[in-house]
Amino acid sequence: MSAQNPAVEALGVAVAARVPVLLWGAPGTGKTSAIRAMAGAMDLPCETVIASIREPSDFAGLPIVVGGEVRFAPPAWARRLAEAGRGLLFLDELSTAPPAVQAALLRVVLERAVGDLTLPDEVAVVAAANPPEQAADGWDLSAPLANRLCHLAWQTEPRAVADGLAGGWSAPVVPVLPDGWHAEEILSRGLVAALLHRSRVTLVESRRLRAEFLRRARTYRGLRAPTMA
Repeated sequence: MSAQNPAVEALGVAVAARVPVLLWGAPGTGKTSAIRAMAGAMDLPCETVIASIREPSDFAGLPIVVGGEVRFAPPAWARRLAEAGRGLLFLDELSTAPPAVQAALLRVVLERAVGDLTLPDEVAVVAAANPPEQAADGWDLSAPLANRLCHLAWQTEPRAVADGLAGGWSAPVVPVLPDGWHAEEILSRGLVAALLHRSRVTLVESRRLRAEFLRRARTYRGLRAPTMA
């Protein structure tokens, strides 16, 4: 499936780096099945939360009074992930979530905060959505929520869909990131910022920064898959 869908490899890297990621694709093309297969292959607890049938309090927390103070109690799925210490939070049908629910999701996606509970760093956030024109009562994603996600286009050929329906969907491979990748990420962010300010950068400097960014981006092509015991 990865040979026909370039988003599969990018999904694995995003999960490894714990970058919140959103898969855009038509209904019935295996997004949900591939994500669940990935969690199963990694032996990760997977909590699927369908955003379209949830209330804002399911993400912002339910206000309760404890000891004379108002606290925001997290839902059961968030407590299970926190107790496991790792896992995958799968937000399905994101484009059918109404604006109020999307607003409540902001802290979940960016800060991993669900009510007064903070999810562990080892919890990856993955979402899936159908384009609004293909979703039942679909909504456009709000700009604040869209800006907090890495967007991937989930493209598959009919043969790949048929194979997945007949024999199951193969799990995307989550690579082991090389040592020091956090420093590379910070440097890459700086290079991108410099390019965005290209009006203040000379042509020679712009070409040098672009060449350096591409060189470092190519280093991630050598990512290796984790070895299984």
